[in-house]
Amino acid sequence: MTIERAFVRIKEGQAHYLRTMEPIGGRPLVTLHMSPVASNFLIPLLTTLDDGSQRLIAPDTLGNGDSCSLVAEKPEIADLAEGLSRVLDALGVDDIDLYGVRTGSMIATELALLQPDRVKHLILDELTVPGPARSTGSIGDPCPPPDAIGSQINWAFHVMKDHWSFYPWWQRDAEHRNPWSLPDPMELHEETVAVLKAVRTFGKPYNAAMRWPRDDRLPLLKVPTMVLHEPTGKIYPDMRPTAKVIPSGVFRDLPPGDTTQPAKARTIAAWLKEG
Repeated sequence: MTIERAFVRIKEGQAHYLRTMEPIGGRPLVTLHMSPVASNFLIPLLTTLDDGSQRLIAPDTLGNGDSCSLVAEKPEIADLAEGLSRVLDALGVDDIDLYGVRTGSMIATELALLQPDRVKHLILDELTVPGPARSTGSIGDPCPPPDAIGSQINWAFHVMKDHWSFYPWWQRDAEHRNPWSLPDPMELHEETVAVLKAVRTFGKPYNAAMRWPRDDRLPLLKVPTMVLHEPTGKIYPDMRPTAKVIPSGVFRDLPPGDTTQPAKARTIAAWLKEG
């Protein structure tokens, strides 16, 4: 099957998304990326999920990638979820299964709280309790404004590199070093380009994510929720505190030591088939 780019219009402008081409009956799976990148980050996940059993939709969340931004200068995660609901309305999509990673999981949570009848299954990935902003007291260094020597380009490249090297990315020390290698240079380039496409607006959802009160919002979930977990605890955030605060939360373990998007996709597909 083929995954292609498309746009849909909402009142703020055009929202960009990836989709599977072939018409498939039943409930689609909507997947939401992390900040500050865009939907192309999820292509390995989509490719593994794309087995013909379910339509796939992966929007660039508003203010990221090629999507328009919300008008508000300081939107909250709930505002981004409301914007997503209008994107889905414009696509003619009703009931959905919903996956999100990091900021995407926050927006997914708020959509499930806003429209619990719409979200039939919720999958949360790499959403830790507490969050890094609360535990470190920081939201990282802001992007410099574009200037004549391209300071923003250098910033974007190094921030995306540090997203792979440290968690959170602004804690650049041995204690916060991620135990994995940097991605392929072309992948790192594409992530940097996604940030630069939205250089004026990506900070809106990114900073909203740092403010989002996850400890208060997650316990309100009522929809069936699966929390991805890597059981060795060596190369993945500890998701046990997250699942513990969600009344409807269940664990599904990834293969030990395997946190790749294809592994996540297979675990997601297996859980959705159970339900």
